[in-house]
Amino acid sequence: MKDMNGYYDFSGQKFGYPLSLSINGFSQNVFTRQSSLELSYVLCGEYEAVTEQFSTIVHKEELILIAPYEMHLLRKRCGKDDGKILTIHIDFDRMPESMTGEVKGQFYSGVFNSQKNPSVYFPLKRKIGELVKMLMDGQSNLLRLNVLMAELVCFSARENISLEELPLQSEYQENYLKAIKYIDEHFKEPLTLQDVADQLSFSLSYTSKLLKKYMGIPFSKYLSYVRVRASLEALLEGKEQIEQIALECGMPNGKAYTKTFRELYGILPSAYRRQFRQNLKYSKDEEGRVMQLDEEQKSLLSHLVEGNRQMVYEDAKLVIWKEQEKFCCQIKEMWSDVTVAANGKIEVFFEET
Repeated sequence: MKDMNGYYDFSGQKFGYPLSLSINGFSQNVFTRQSSLELSYVLCGEYEAVTEQFSTIVHKEELILIAPYEMHLLRKRCGKDDGKILTIHIDFDRMPESMTGEVKGQFYSGVFNSQKNPSVYFPLKRKIGELVKMLMDGQSNLLRLNVLMAELVCFSARENISLEELPLQSEYQENYLKAIKYIDEHFKEPLTLQDVADQLSFSLSYTSKLLKKYMGIPFSKYLSYVRVRASLEALLEGKEQIEQIALECGMPNGKAYTKTFRELYGILPSAYRRQFRQNLKYSKDEEGRVMQLDEEQKSLLSHLVEGNRQMVYEDAKLVIWKEQEKFCCQIKEMWSDVTVAANGKIEVFFEET
């Protein structure tokens, strides 16, 4: 675990573990694709979420789920610099295939809130709160982490989710994503803006304006960011020199790589590598260390871990609780509506399956 300058990170990599959690105010500048299931909960501010399937704005206390291997970008909304987000990654590459099976196609990417999809939103939010509380209390034992991780995966699974389509906002944005996807697939090559335009049958001028409009930076800078972002795994493995890593990810040389890396992450790649190695040094004392947060972070997380769920009834098969003036019910992992009659009695309705 580490806590530095308002950024908190519990990295499962430190223990060879697939689950990690971070709290940060960063804005993602580059589309990324990874093997992990990503759950991001907006603590404050607004974020723009863009995937290959949809584009939308994610507001405070909303959840966005990104399916494994889905190309995506999650950045602060233009003019909104106060954003903070809590992100959980569950990395299936760190699990045996015999445990996970084929991951692709098992999850939907989508946005969840208390109004449109409460049957998924509330259990996910509750489990995220339990995870945060456990880390804050210094109770991150492996058994409990495994249980919470399994529950997060189960609640996020495709068969539990029924989503409205969130279409891309315009034809221009669809074209932009086509260009981004092509860059993502060919960034290691000596790629030019003309190559992208030719491949998609766009004019050079249109392609340049399209990327600048949606990314806010020129093509050459975005391409450099993509290359550096893709090099992180090789950098952290620490087996190759910076110059070699630069050439393998498509950068012209180590000097250009270092300059872009510092521009993107605010730190030299060599220092980033050293910090990561230090964080990987395991000690038994650190495993149970209490999650160290500043007052702002504690305030942002308080509704997740304190009093956001008022238990009404619970036994081995049924749980009913009140959350943000809503009554929620869970029975054998299946959800239903709960109403409160005029006499104060709680009435639970289940559909036959």
